[in-house]
Amino acid sequence: MRRCAVVLLGVLLAVVVGCARQSPVPTSTPTTSPVVATLRIGMTPDPTTGVLAELYLQALVGKGRTASVVEVAEDPNTQVSRLMAGELDVVPTFAWTAAQALEVDTSDPQRLVPDLAAALDEEVAVLQPSAIDRGWRYVSTRADASLLDVTATTTVVSAERWRTAPDGQAGLAAIYGAKPSVKVVDDVNQRLAEVKAGAIGVFDATDPQVADAEVKPVDDPKTMIAADPQTALLRLELADDDTVLDVVQQLHATLDNAAVIGIRTRAAAVGVPTAVTEWLQAHPLK
Repeated sequence: MRRCAVVLLGVLLAVVVGCARQSPVPTSTPTTSPVVATLRIGMTPDPTTGVLAELYLQALVGKGRTASVVEVAEDPNTQVSRLMAGELDVVPTFAWTAAQALEVDTSDPQRLVPDLAAALDEEVAVLQPSAIDRGWRYVSTRADASLLDVTATTTVVSAERWRTAPDGQAGLAAIYGAKPSVKVVDDVNQRLAEVKAGAIGVFDATDPQVADAEVKPVDDPKTMIAADPQTALLRLELADDDTVLDVVQQLHATLDNAAVIGIRTRAAAVGVPTAVTEWLQAHPLK
C-alpha cells in the first residue's frame, strides 16, 4: 500500500504527497476535494485541544464544509490508528508529546516536526506547526526563582501528566539532580493557589494561569524545558484537500499561545464555541 506524509513548514509550506505535490497557495476560493461528506475532527479532554478542535470546526464550516467533533483519547497511538482506520479526518496534537508516545527518535527542536512526519510517513500526514507551544512552564511568586535552587524541601505542584512524563519529574531529577516534594493538583486554579502559597507550580504554556500577574517564570538555565509545538495529524486521503489545508494553514499562521490563553479565558465566561466565534470574527480567514 502506498502511503505518504505531508509537512507544511514556514512560508514554503512544502507538501509531500507521494511525488512531492506542490503546496496549495491560499486563495479566497480554494479548491475542495469531495473526499468525505462530513469532516471528523478529533478532540481530546485537554482544554487547549478542545479550543483548537472548535477552531478547526468553525473555520471549516465557514468555508462551506460540513464538520463535526469526535472525542478521542489523548494517546497519539490511538489517534493515528483511528485516522488510518478512517474514523477521524484531522486531529490537533502536539509534536513533542506525539513524538514521545510514538517513540520517534528525535532530539533537535528544529527537526522535531519533520522527524515526526518522517516517522509517520505512509500512515498519516503531519501539517505545519503553529506558534502555539504547550511546553511546560514553571512559575513562582518569587521573581528570582531558579530550577537550580530546587531541593528536597521544595514543593512542586503539578498535573499528573507532568509527573508521569519523561520530561517531567524524571527530567527534573536527571538534569538538575533535584528531587523535590511533588504534589499532584490537576485542577489548575487550585494549583495556582498553591503557587501563591509558596510552591513552584508546573503548568502547560497555554494555561491562562501562567499569565497571572502575581506569578513569575522560574529560570531554567540548563534548558530542560522541551518545546511542544502544536501541529495537526491528517488522514492521508485528505492530503490533497485544498480547503482543509488552506484552513489549517491560515489558522496556524495566526494562532499563538496568547490567542489560546485569550480564548480559554473568555470561554470561562461564555463557553468555548462562543469564545471561538468571537475570535474568528476578530481574525477572519481569507
